[in-house]
Amino acid sequence: MVVGLGANLGDPEGQLRASALSLVAHLGLLQMSSLYASAPIGPEQPDFLNAAVLVSWPGTLQDLLLLTQGVEEQLGRQRSIRWGPRHVDLDLLWAEGRTASSPDLVVPHVELSRRAFALLPLLELCPDAAPPGGGPGYASFLPEVRSQRIRVVRGPDWWKEA
Repeated sequence: MVVGLGANLGDPEGQLRASALSLVAHLGLLQMSSLYASAPIGPEQPDFLNAAVLVSWPGTLQDLLLLTQGVEEQLGRQRSIRWGPRHVDLDLLWAEGRTASSPDLVVPHVELSRRAFALLPLLELCPDAAPPGGGPGYASFLPEVRSQRIRVVRGPDWWKEA
């Protein structure tokens, strides 16, 4: 299971660190991606910091969504403008062999193959990730997102640094 992390308001790196620590405390850690800086998509706003965390979750995807939303609320997430600035954003990106499709949750994430800030951290953690049910792996979408501005800011131990 891969959860995407994003923030661009306040102290984005601190917010992501707090998010990562909370997820690790609740779920355990399998692996953390590097920390990326990326251009925002949507209205004018500061650049985002993004990462992803690979976790193990035996429960339902809906229950994991509730857990991640609870972490967001604890860290001051306010849902207002779609694709707008935020203190923290946690998205369920991909769950090997599992899917969800409801009004409040779609897994794999509906924009995964079109967003470098989600695709690159996912592939760093799971290079062979592919959509459930077959088809080309997500790595095949890399050429389509290469024009998006994104760069690695720190290696995968970023969340341990204070």
